[in-house]
Amino acid sequence: MRCEIQDEGPGLSESDQQKLFGKITRLTAKPTGSELSTGLGLFIVKKLVNAMNGKVWCESELGQGATFIVEFPIANNDKD
Repeated sequence: MRCEIQDEGPGLSESDQQKLFGKITRLTAKPTGSELSTGLGLFIVKKLVNAMNGKVWCESELGQGATFIVEFPIANNDKD
């Protein structure tokens, strides 16, 4: 199963993408709604997704927004 979430924000540099899922990470891109950030949100998301044998990553270019992708394996419950 795959879920993609896309935004129209300022996008992320390659440097920021490398740090994106780190604990208490501050990026050069600022929140678009002036909201506060603890730097823990995506770190927690990655831990939870990994615990469920999934994958999460971001694809982005500066000025082009960002797409966050989450994938989970689908269990085969056939008993045949």
